[in-house]
Amino acid sequence: MAEDVFLADDLLRQLMSVGEVDLLVGLSSCNAANTVSHALDAIEESFQRNFARQRAVVVNVGGDKDEDAVVAQGYGSLAKKGVRLPGITSLRTSHRVTANFSGPPSPGIALRTILAAADLLRARACAVVSPDASILTPDSIASLLRPVYREKFDFVAPLYTRNKYQGLLARNLLYPMSRALFGSGIRELFSDDWGFSGRLAALCLNQDVWHQDAIRARPEAWMAISAISSDFRCCQTFLGEKSKAIKSSGTDIVEILRQTVGTLFWCLETQQSSWLDCEKSQTVPTFGPDHEFTSEPTDLDRHRIFEMFRSGVTELEPILSSILDPETHSEIKSIVLLEEANFRFKSDIWVRTLYDFAASYHHAVINRDHLIQTLAPLYRGMTYSFLVEHADSSPSEMEAASEMLCMEFKLQKPYLVERWKAKVEVKS
Repeated sequence: MAEDVFLADDLLRQLMSVGEVDLLVGLSSCNAANTVSHALDAIEESFQRNFARQRAVVVNVGGDKDEDAVVAQGYGSLAKKGVRLPGITSLRTSHRVTANFSGPPSPGIALRTILAAADLLRARACAVVSPDASILTPDSIASLLRPVYREKFDFVAPLYTRNKYQGLLARNLLYPMSRALFGSGIRELFSDDWGFSGRLAALCLNQDVWHQDAIRARPEAWMAISAISSDFRCCQTFLGEKSKAIKSSGTDIVEILRQTVGTLFWCLETQQSSWLDCEKSQTVPTFGPDHEFTSEPTDLDRHRIFEMFRSGVTELEPILSSILDPETHSEIKSIVLLEEANFRFKSDIWVRTLYDFAASYHHAVINRDHLIQTLAPLYRGMTYSFLVEHADSSPSEMEAASEMLCMEFKLQKPYLVERWKAKVEVKS
C-alpha cells in the first residue's frame, strides 16, 4: 500500500470483521521483529488484567508482507497459546488487525492509519506504543488507556524516570517553550507512547496535514498541541524509567533538531491563532510523580561539545547575522570568545536566541531546513553550559532551575510576539 493510497481493501475487510470497540492499541512492527511478540503479549495481558469486560483491538502497522511473515512467526498471542492469567477470564475477545505496506511507512502515515482504524471502529480510548520500548509493560499500557476510558481525558502524555542528563532537549527547549506559548505544561511532547480519545482521533484525522514533512516525521507533538489548542482535556501519566538513547553523533543531533524543533516551529506557524494573543495557562493533571531523576555519571564529552559549539558558531556567522536580532547576535559573538572555563550560556540570551529563530522561521528569512541546522551549535553551547552548571545539582535544584527557565520563556513571550508580527506588517 503506497503512502498516498489510504486504507487498503484488505485492512478495511479486517476492520469490518471487528465491529465497534472500546479500546484500541496501535503499534508499528516495522524493523521490530525481535520485540513485537513481547509487545503483543504485554498488550493482551493488559487487556486481561485491566479491561476484562471491554471490547479491544490491536492495530499492527507492518512493513511489506515478507517482513510481516517473519513477525508473525513470533506473533506471541496469549490467547493462541491458551494462556489465561490466574483468576482472570476475559469476557470479550481481543482482535488483531494488520496494515501491510510496500515498505516501512513513515511515523505520520502509521499514525494516520491507526487514527482511521480508531474512527471506523468508534474506539473510545486509544494508545500508540512502541514495541522497542523497554518500558512497555501491561501496567504502562493500562496507564495510557485508563485516563481516557475512565477519566474522560482526550490526550495522555507519558512521564518517565530519567537520568538527570537525559532529555536535555526537552528540558531546555521543547518543554519550557511550548509551555510558555501554548499555556500547557506537557513535559514530553515527543514520545513513542501516548494515549488519546476517539474524539481527538477524529479531529486529527480530518486535518489536511498528512503530507507535511513535520507530520510524516514526528506527528505526536502536533497531536498534543492540537489537543491543547482545541481545549481538549490533557493529562500526564508516569510510566517508569525511560530507556537510554543511543549516543548520538553530531549529524544525529541535527536530524533530531529537524524532527523536534522543526515540528514545534511548524506548529507555531500553523496554529498561531491559539498562542499569539492568548495568555491562558492550564494545569496538566498528573497521575503519579511528575518527574523523577537518577544521578548516574554522564559519558558526554563536555570539551568536545564546547569545541563544536565554538567552531560551529564561527563557521555559521554570516547565516546567524540574518537570523538573530542585532542585540542577540552581539551577545552570541561575545560569549563565543569566552574561554571554556568561563563560558556560560545565560538563560535570557538562550530564550531570546530561540525566539529569534522562531520568528525567522515564520518569516522564512532563509531556507527553513537550513535555519534548523544553524541552531545545532547554539544548542551544543547551551548543553555544555547546563552540564557545567548542574554537575553537582540535586534533583530539586535542577527542577527549580527548570522552573526558572520556564518563567524566562514566559517573560519574554512579548518579544517573540513583537518580532513575529512586525515583519508581517512590513510585508503587507
